[in-house]
Amino acid sequence: MNNLIKFFIVTLGGLSLLSQAAFADHHSLENVKKGDVIPVTLKQLKPTQASVGYDQIYYKLGRYQFDTEKLFDEMCENNGQKAISKFSRSSNPADMSSYQCTDEIGAKPTDMKTVVIGPDNGLYLTDGHHTFNVLWHMENGGPDFKVHVVVADDYRHLSDMEAFWSQMKDDNNLLLLDDKFQPIEHNQLPTSLGLNNFYNNPYRALMYYTRKIAWEKPKPAFNYVEFYWGKEIFDKIDLSKYDLNSEQGYKKAVEDTAQVILSVDTNNVGGTMRSAERLGQFKGFDKKEFEKLFRKNQKIDYMLRYKKQLNQQGIEHRKAS
Repeated sequence: MNNLIKFFIVTLGGLSLLSQAAFADHHSLENVKKGDVIPVTLKQLKPTQASVGYDQIYYKLGRYQFDTEKLFDEMCENNGQKAISKFSRSSNPADMSSYQCTDEIGAKPTDMKTVVIGPDNGLYLTDGHHTFNVLWHMENGGPDFKVHVVVADDYRHLSDMEAFWSQMKDDNNLLLLDDKFQPIEHNQLPTSLGLNNFYNNPYRALMYYTRKIAWEKPKPAFNYVEFYWGKEIFDKIDLSKYDLNSEQGYKKAVEDTAQVILSVDTNNVGGTMRSAERLGQFKGFDKKEFEKLFRKNQKIDYMLRYKKQLNQQGIEHRKAS
């Protein structure tokens, strides 16, 4: 059977979109090209970074336990469907037929996570390591959880995998740094999602929590920008001095990290050859956003409650350095 027929490719907003029926079969990439929206399971995705900010992931996992509308709203966003329009108590994030979104799959591709295709036909995740680790660990999630992604580039024309890794680095589609921002080789990258496969990088999490307070992600997007900021401030602030399991300790860490970000004066943030201003640095501290961050049922509150829950259950996600 012709693969185009088998996977029922349709066109939507200038993008090719493979139907959900493709989930049922081993996904063929023969007819997939750059710009396509394709269905995948999380276990198909290969990471391109070695660490994540656990505390960012814990915030989402904590919030999803209490805020069902936020959960389904983000399920829609992940699939390029903008927002939730209808769900019920029986809706399951793993079953897209159990809830409705405002748009068709792939209608908002700029909201979606991205992959590139390697010469080995592997799907390498270039944006979404935090989001998809949340989906891996949340209730009803896991390695077989289904989501759609955008094919940002296709490297199958390259001669071999060594050429692939070199081109990925040149294109800033690869981050070969460990949790202490030291260089690693591509064979040291995780081979799968799941937190135990990633180092915990608290600087990466702090970059998430200081957004809108001291900086914001630049436009156009710049891959791994939070890590480059983290690398820039790594030797300027010692996070081991803060209690990141308490509100008071986290509040001080966020405030001090934000002030360090605001003080950076360089045209080469984290080795990117880009200025602090170009990578989103604010001119001053946003006190209103800082205070909002620590209110009840906001990011830090959800995150700390979830971490406490893990500690009470004796669960520890950790990859040894």
